[in-house]
Amino acid sequence: MIGTNNRKIVRRLAFKSLKANQTRSLAIVCAIVLTTLLITSMFTLSFSLSKSSEYTQMRTVGTDFHGGFKYLTPSEVATLKKHPSIRQYGISLNVGTISNPAFKDTRIEVHQIDKSYAKHSFVNFIAGGLPSGENEIALNTWELDKLGLKHKLGQRLNLEIEIGKQTISQDFILSGYYEADEHLALAGMAFVSEAFAKKNLAQIDPLISKTDATYINTSDLSVMFNNSINIEKKLNKVLADTGLDAPIGVNWAYSTAYLSDNIMNLIPYAAVVFIIMLSGYLLIYNIFYISVVRDVKFYGLLKTIGTTPRQLKRIISIQAKMLYVIALPFGMAIGYAIGQLITPMANSMSSETVETSYSASPFIFLGAALFSYLTVWIAASKPSRIAARISPVEAVKFAGIRHSGRKITKQSKHGARIYSMAFSNLFRNKKKLLLMLSSLSLSIVLFSIIFTVISSLDVNKYLSSFISGDFVVNNEAMILHEGERGDPLALSEPFCSSLSKIPNVKSVDKVYFNYEFYPLDEAIRSVLQPFVASPDPGLIYTLKNGAIFINLYGLDTGWLDWVKKDILEGTFDKQKFMSGDYAIITESILAEDSNATYYHPGDKITYETLGKSYEVMAVLPYDGLYAATTKSFSSNGYNVFLPSSELNKMLPMGNNPSRILSATIHADPTKLSEVEEAAKALTAPIDELSFKSREDYKQELGGFIRIFQTVGYGLSFVIALIGVLNYINTVLTGVISRRNEFAILESIGMTKKQLKKMLVYEGLYNVLLTVAITSTLGVLITYSISKNITGIMAFTVFHMSWLPFILVIPILLVIAYTVTLSAYKTLNKATIVERLREVE
Repeated sequence: MIGTNNRKIVRRLAFKSLKANQTRSLAIVCAIVLTTLLITSMFTLSFSLSKSSEYTQMRTVGTDFHGGFKYLTPSEVATLKKHPSIRQYGISLNVGTISNPAFKDTRIEVHQIDKSYAKHSFVNFIAGGLPSGENEIALNTWELDKLGLKHKLGQRLNLEIEIGKQTISQDFILSGYYEADEHLALAGMAFVSEAFAKKNLAQIDPLISKTDATYINTSDLSVMFNNSINIEKKLNKVLADTGLDAPIGVNWAYSTAYLSDNIMNLIPYAAVVFIIMLSGYLLIYNIFYISVVRDVKFYGLLKTIGTTPRQLKRIISIQAKMLYVIALPFGMAIGYAIGQLITPMANSMSSETVETSYSASPFIFLGAALFSYLTVWIAASKPSRIAARISPVEAVKFAGIRHSGRKITKQSKHGARIYSMAFSNLFRNKKKLLLMLSSLSLSIVLFSIIFTVISSLDVNKYLSSFISGDFVVNNEAMILHEGERGDPLALSEPFCSSLSKIPNVKSVDKVYFNYEFYPLDEAIRSVLQPFVASPDPGLIYTLKNGAIFINLYGLDTGWLDWVKKDILEGTFDKQKFMSGDYAIITESILAEDSNATYYHPGDKITYETLGKSYEVMAVLPYDGLYAATTKSFSSNGYNVFLPSSELNKMLPMGNNPSRILSATIHADPTKLSEVEEAAKALTAPIDELSFKSREDYKQELGGFIRIFQTVGYGLSFVIALIGVLNYINTVLTGVISRRNEFAILESIGMTKKQLKKMLVYEGLYNVLLTVAITSTLGVLITYSISKNITGIMAFTVFHMSWLPFILVIPILLVIAYTVTLSAYKTLNKATIVERLREVE
């Protein structure tokens, strides 16, 4: 065979075919836009959430450098910073700490840093800059507030700075100030000049300060590499190449390491992308399949004049690619905008404060383009193979239905019934029917899952997890994960007494807090033994230190009524518990996401912090009595609940006294507003205390539900739209492809009214089949997935509801009837004779 260069002809045929079928082309473009839109918004959301979390964690760590080397001498700094893999670096010299009385509860470190270190440590000066003179200093705004100074350059202030074993007192001039959060890692920082450091550190040997662990006159070199992959490995390579030995630090804020360590975090995003691709595939495939069936005689004629199967495949492939290129920019642009719109909503669902950051990573658009292309390619490949395989003779006779070689004869005593004919017509093309039903059912099942999860959110369970009374005052200095900040004694006995004296306050229930590092005993080791081979860092740390961290809580009597609902083992006897000889413990969070208890009811445990032994009365889940805790859990450790008298007493010598963690206020229900106003007035002036009411928590849950509804129902709506478009396309093209058949039926006596009735019956059967699938298999899928989701979500009580399945029935009936009428009107535009003479 002589090869010919006919690529131009193939491309022209593909283009002309697109122009001739503009309605079909528009439908495919809309389907690709919707698919690309959903995938792009999903990628935008996931990348932006990752960036937001990354940025927030960087703020907590105090820097966006990838990592660094600690406690270096000047010569070591000079050697390391020259390494070719280091793209940027910043240097911080440790000078000492401020010991002024204003900072007795907060550690303020004094450093001399360069501009690069300041830039990468979020030190953005409101006014001024880093100090240059010996008597200049830079502070942040809350440090100035603690000193009682105005936010103004040039102010004079006296500071006492501990430098090693000596303390110097010096007057400084404020050279600059910047905004900082008091509870972030870099908040307690003061910056002095190089001149000050040289004068006061000249006599301090960094090697000696490293030996005595004061680290004065040692430097930290923070570095930035080309990317954040394998940071620890890169840091170690720099040390190996330079022959130095120094401690390293990896910035754990970078999510690339986090995602690679825990691939499970990607599964929800992957599942959503898969659902979107499946929905898009069903629609695009159906349109191409129907198009091939409709134009199969055209492809047969092309084959008769010598077009090869490969060229036919190429025609359909070119059409798919051209429509993909047209739709892609619209889908990505709209999807990116939607992703940015819902990112703040998703961030607000986090239990922690997250600063919203928007990602414009090229991977968002590359990923969306790739997955959209895969969807289009897979959807178009099967129809192109159908067009390529059919012979010219078959093509002339083809009507979209493949017969098995066996002829089926139907007999009836009463003649053909309209409803029977309609039902038989549905199954003439089983593949087309299956695709349409799958697309519609998928959107309904997704809607029912989201509806079920949202309806399972329980307000009372949510409230009981955070508050046991009408109002609660929390000691934020104790609850903060970064350690104690501010005065942990701000929530004191006198303050709680003031709360109880507010008119219409019935009682104030306090929770006392202490902790203990409990050495591993035989009971603990036996539970941990099966996990010894696990790479879990928490377990490695526990075994290395030979102890677990235990939280000790002392409960006032008002909390005791909440104990019974959480009990896993044992029983609760209030009178025995108040005797002070019994303890309630929780399970521990162990490696591999498992929970277990080290002790059981009847076991005796001795706590050195309290200097006493207790008998275990009951065991709770790891998050039992959540509202009474610090809301954080230590790996392999557990919580212990005791009467408040056990923690509020004089403890053995050398142990820290217990502190009040929270105070819950119970008030007269008719006077809540007055009590709230009075309690807020007491707590507002104290930074370490937070005040919340039951209504505040209700509003928080309401906001969470609204966001969940917006995102969830929005996704359901778009996928439902894809399903409806698929249905409309199937019905309209089905009627058009059967117009010759309908003309024959009319020519042998079928009236227009009967034809219309048959089409309406077909639409009704489609609805009934969809309802049959969703009310059987769909209910089973909804039940399984919804129960699993609510099982891992806090504040939910699973409720299965038939409501979403019932709600969609009238909507489907309206759509089916409307589409059927439109198809019928399209059919009637041509006379019977015209349709009988029509040759495709």
